[in-house]
Amino acid sequence: MQNTIGMLKKQLDTPCLIIDKSLLDENIKMMQQEANLAHKKVRPHAKSHKCSKICEMQIAAGAIGIAVAKISEAVGLVNAGIRNLLITSPVVTSRKIQMLQYCLHKDPALMVVVDSINNAKNLHQMAKASQQKLNVLIDLDPGVGRTGIAFHEIIPFAQELRQLEYLQIKGVQCYAGNLQHVVDYAERKVASIAIMNKATAALAELNHIGIVCEILSGSGTGTYSIDINHTHITEIQPGSYTLMDAEYLNIGSAEDVKYSRKFQPAMELLTTVISANRDTHVTCDAGWKALYQVPTQPMVIHPQGYFYDWGGFGDEHGKITAETGILLPKIGDVLELIVGHCDPTVNLFDNFYIVEN
Repeated sequence: MQNTIGMLKKQLDTPCLIIDKSLLDENIKMMQQEANLAHKKVRPHAKSHKCSKICEMQIAAGAIGIAVAKISEAVGLVNAGIRNLLITSPVVTSRKIQMLQYCLHKDPALMVVVDSINNAKNLHQMAKASQQKLNVLIDLDPGVGRTGIAFHEIIPFAQELRQLEYLQIKGVQCYAGNLQHVVDYAERKVASIAIMNKATAALAELNHIGIVCEILSGSGTGTYSIDINHTHITEIQPGSYTLMDAEYLNIGSAEDVKYSRKFQPAMELLTTVISANRDTHVTCDAGWKALYQVPTQPMVIHPQGYFYDWGGFGDEHGKITAETGILLPKIGDVLELIVGHCDPTVNLFDNFYIVEN
């Protein structure tokens, strides 16, 4: 990788991702401050940024630990010295359970979700072989149908789980990923409260039968401001708030029915115009391989007056058009975009460039 210290961002090789450090700092501090005021803990989700340095910033700001989606992310973070991890998806195959054993050795406080007794038994065998207890959260399905057990199944599931002495039930996870991008704030609020009420009732059932649970974990960037007001949720798992993207900027909030502008877009994608042979558009060097395609299109924020579209241009190229009355950009011009969805776009790159001033 080229030495870029001291360069202007427009001099970077494109397409590339840049992060404005001051905006990143502000976003991290703001989320932590809001959670502190509500007496909730923050366990940020690293699947959005996939960066140990950002995890360190979040922990320094007050986060109790970090959430990850995959065991490979956990391995990367424990090797970087990050601790108190929560793996938010089941860890199932024998190879991945071996990787979990490695992580558990380095991070005894590590937790993983479970939604299958057979999987739980395999995890128990691993923990027993390690002579080390493994903390688990029961994963509840909020209605997505993706992972997790149904609410009404929690008692028989927990009773079976309790028989596995090397698994320590710490609580439940209920992450409503299906609600995070609901555009209408009022609709999102009603739905999120209803789901968290169900999760709270499930938690109360566990406590009633003597399975004392201290954690109700869930929530994301789209629902955190609703969920931190819920009495029984103990920790939130927002991820995209650090970087932000067009999807999250264009959903309603308590402050504005059309937009969510509390967290600033700290990450941009830079792309260069490489061809300009049409009167209707020009072509840039960021296509499907640089910008994950979601219904919400990336937003060109500098220069203003331009629009990005994948345009059917394929892997390496994107289509730039202009507002009426504005000249199309020229070959070599660099445009700054807010990406449609940060998580899968970040996944396409090996590194960020950090900019200041």
